[in-house]
Amino acid sequence: MPVLHKIDNDAKLITTVWSGDAVDSELLDALSKYQQNIKSLPQYTSFNEIVDFSGASNFLLSSEGIKKLAHMASIKDPQGVKTKLAIVVNKPIAFGLARMYEIYRSLLPSGSKEVRVFKNYQDCLKWIGSKGHTG
Repeated sequence: MPVLHKIDNDAKLITTVWSGDAVDSELLDALSKYQQNIKSLPQYTSFNEIVDFSGASNFLLSSEGIKKLAHMASIKDPQGVKTKLAIVVNKPIAFGLARMYEIYRSLLPSGSKEVRVFKNYQDCLKWIGSKGHTG
């Protein structure tokens, strides 16, 4: 699986770095494992998140796959806890797909996470509120 998670307890931030191709099935599988192994732990409930797709080579995602990802992610959002998710991309196709995800997440009533897409890692860090963390 071309995914690596970094947890910064001081900054209350989980950074996920994706490399290789971004494919529907692999993203769904990675999200499921992430929810089971990391986000289900109480100490990480209030952590903000960054998903960095700058190292991804190709984006082989369908709109149906993106909808499934959004739904799967939002139903696991802890109720009453507001957190942020920043998605970092550096390719135009990735920006469009990430914006589609952002919109789908915002339409789901079960979601409590604020999602934004960034083309620049430093802008992402400013928004997420982590000045000392580097990617």
